[in-house]
Amino acid sequence: MRIVLPLLALTCLSALAAAQPRPKLVVVIAVDQCTQELIQRWAKDLPGGLGQLVREGTTFTAAYHDHGFTETGPGHSVILSGRFPGHTGITENRWWDRSTGKAIYCVQDDATTLVGAPTQKGSSPQWFLGTALGDWLQAQVPGSRVFAVSGKDRAAILLAGRKPTAVYWFTPDGRFTTSTAYATVLPSWLEAVNRELALRFRDESWVWTPLVSHTGQVRMGDLVVDGQTLKLGLPHPIKTVGMPVDAAFDKRFRASPFLDQAILDVSEALMEGERLGRGPGTDLLALSLTATDAIGHTYGHGGEEMRDQIMRLDQRLGQFLAKLRGRVPGAWVLLTADHGASDAPERLVEQGIPARRVDAKRFLEALNRDLETWKSGASGLYRPHSTSMLYLKEGALKDFGLDGATALQALRKALLARPEVAEVASAEELAAWKEERKDPATLSLRGRLALSYTPGRSGDLMVAYKPYVSFSSLPGLSDHYSPWDYDRRVPLIFYGPWRSERRSEPVSVVDLAPTLAFELGIAPTEQLDGKVLDLRRRKAP
Repeated sequence: MRIVLPLLALTCLSALAAAQPRPKLVVVIAVDQCTQELIQRWAKDLPGGLGQLVREGTTFTAAYHDHGFTETGPGHSVILSGRFPGHTGITENRWWDRSTGKAIYCVQDDATTLVGAPTQKGSSPQWFLGTALGDWLQAQVPGSRVFAVSGKDRAAILLAGRKPTAVYWFTPDGRFTTSTAYATVLPSWLEAVNRELALRFRDESWVWTPLVSHTGQVRMGDLVVDGQTLKLGLPHPIKTVGMPVDAAFDKRFRASPFLDQAILDVSEALMEGERLGRGPGTDLLALSLTATDAIGHTYGHGGEEMRDQIMRLDQRLGQFLAKLRGRVPGAWVLLTADHGASDAPERLVEQGIPARRVDAKRFLEALNRDLETWKSGASGLYRPHSTSMLYLKEGALKDFGLDGATALQALRKALLARPEVAEVASAEELAAWKEERKDPATLSLRGRLALSYTPGRSGDLMVAYKPYVSFSSLPGLSDHYSPWDYDRRVPLIFYGPWRSERRSEPVSVVDLAPTLAFELGIAPTEQLDGKVLDLRRRKAP
């Protein structure tokens, strides 16, 4: 169901908001896999940038992603579009394309290549439906520009909208680049950053050591997962002099605070090189800081690694905000996340939480055995693109002489017989779903699935699993993707001319874009799912 504010009404409201002076620069920060629980546990009292935003901004402590499939692509598609994944078209990071019989990556564009690497495929927003805040801003405020930077192509691209000025992301060969969808050459300031980064990778040793001792604050020591003893805790060697910048290094680098530091280095160079905030319009800089996500997957949320990541992110964001305010004193800053995550099931069990790590292969084998008791060979009726989206095979239906409805009924029954499964819904049911969306905290489970459903892209069946069921396998330690609050509840902070206050009423991340558009005095060019949040006016001048 789409919740909309009529465009005429929003245009009139935006005209009123425009009576307030627009900022010269707006910075939107998405911290990948940052739960509100991490902010509450560790960030609110920190002395740097995270702590400053929490204390001095309008901070919503009960902000939710409404959709059920909480992944990077869907979450980033929501943040600056004001629309659910079912309407942005980004149902998952990847989905099955029935016409080609291949998986589609959410920013895949085989017609493009990476700038500086013509043999590597590029990316673009071709699968993203509709527009985003940056598109509205450039169309309505002359001279405005839109930039995005991230460690992931999908994060930067889906924040930036359809026609940004430029988009940059970090690649496995140790540099920041873009694709030919946006440019044919890199700007000189980015080439300089890449040269400096290459020299550091060549000449320096990188070791992740703790800023302070975390003894007594986090769980220390080894963790046994699937019969293997994992050595957790800092320090972690990332690279020594002479080691190659290869896939193994890329994995270690991404799962460390150093990636976020590099993203913020690029962002500061971009502000200087492109003279952000010095033009005739309002510039938008969208950043996705991605290290928290890789650290969470690799080491979980409850150990020394995540505690240190939050501290280092706070420290580096403090430096970034100081430079930002020194350069553009009236800049606005917004902070949120694309999704949350749960901790490693084994650590949750130690706390008395009934968490489970489930082997996806064995789960599907058990599902197939249930189907075989119904009809021999029925295990071949579906394609398990993921454990949460299942696609019927039309050829198999014909071979068995079955219609889709009968096959879906049997598959649903087999799924619901599994102890891990909480809900199963068909594409037809989700397309017809209707529910008044008053409170994102109490939205039904089926409603959350429906807001992830995209006609023609989503599976024939969409599945939600019970809380704290994780399909992650080693080397992945923790997981996200579920419709539960630990994956949905994230920070939402407006830092600028608004009063410093903590707000506890439930709100949605999909409300960010219409609220920011209203405060900027611009109007979306299409119907939105989000609504304008009342920020209770601005600080006294």
